Amino acid sequence: MSDNEIVRKHPISVVRFGMGKEIQLYYDELVVTGIEQDQELRVQLDAMRRLTLVPGEPTPSKLVLMADMDDGETIILAEGMTNAKDFREMLPKITEICPDLQLDPPDMAEQLRQALNNKRAWNITCYVACIMVCVLIYALYLLVAFLGSLHH
Repeated sequence: MSDNEIVRKHPISVVRFGMGKEIQLYYDELVVTGIEQDQELRVQLDAMRRLTLVPGEPTPSKLVLMADMDDGETIILAEGMTNAKDFREMLPKITEICPDLQLDPPDMAEQLRQALNNKRAWNITCYVACIMVCVLIYALYLLVAFLGSLHH
């Protein structure tokens, strides 16, 4: 393939994560780029046997995406991927192009959906707790001010 043909290819789906990092899905390959490391990893879709997504160490929210290849090699495609929402949207497109591709965990899209819901619920809980603390402090201030005005 010539350089001109490579330039004309447009990705089907793009997942951006981190500074200058992205996963690009094409009809024949998956490309992972990282501008700050000036690197690009190209993996042919028909050479992938399994796509594995695991929580990162020490931060579980930073996911690690790995691909098991036909030759038995395992490649780390993305470390520290934090954009679970866009990756979840990319999954059906990958499985449509590669119906024989195994996902590990098998219900990867559902687990990502649950993780996003848990994160959303945790954020709401934190916001509500902060608001409640502020309201409680304000109520205590009003109570102290009221009691102070009774003594004078």
